[in-house]
Amino acid sequence: MLSVEKDKDAEQIYIHGSPEQLRWLANRLVAIAKEAEKSGQAHDHFMTEDWGGNELTNELMGNSESHAIINHLIVYGHASK
Repeated sequence: MLSVEKDKDAEQIYIHGSPEQLRWLANRLVAIAKEAEKSGQAHDHFMTEDWGGNELTNELMGNSESHAIINHLIVYGHASK
């Protein structure tokens, strides 16, 4: 699973994953982009098991800068103006 983490001040976000997991995320982002082009907008949710999902892990995988897990990531796509 992917790990989405933030620093102490929530000024930086870190995404950790294996090459396979990162390709999976890239494919999901492409799907959001295609739907946004088609319908004007799109979004998808990525959550930890604690939040009812299975896309993200609730374990820190990052370096010493990582402070806390992001449990719910929402990615929005908007059509170009």
